[in-house]
Amino acid sequence: MTMNMNICNIVNLGDMIYATLECNGRRLASVNGSDFVSLDAVKRALLDIAGRYAGMAVLTVRNCTQGWRDVTALATMRRPIVDAQPVTAATPRMGNQYLIPWVS
Repeated sequence: MTMNMNICNIVNLGDMIYATLECNGRRLASVNGSDFVSLDAVKRALLDIAGRYAGMAVLTVRNCTQGWRDVTALATMRRPIVDAQPVTAATPRMGNQYLIPWVS
């Protein structure tokens, strides 16, 4: 018995698709529908819904019309955006150098 490792999962417009994106046991996004034109379009939709996350995610796409399922691991370094800390009067700065108020 041989396994064909070059299986191409194709998504056609009108195929019934169920897809999820999970990270650390938590479902970040899911989509269901028949208006996807490619597997990449399904993956992009899931990533757009999921937003920012960090770690290893499992992407599962099921094409009910054609009868296949694709499970892919997706590692990402998408970190949450950290708000910049405001500069306070206690630490005046000009450019890249700190100013010492009692010396100037």
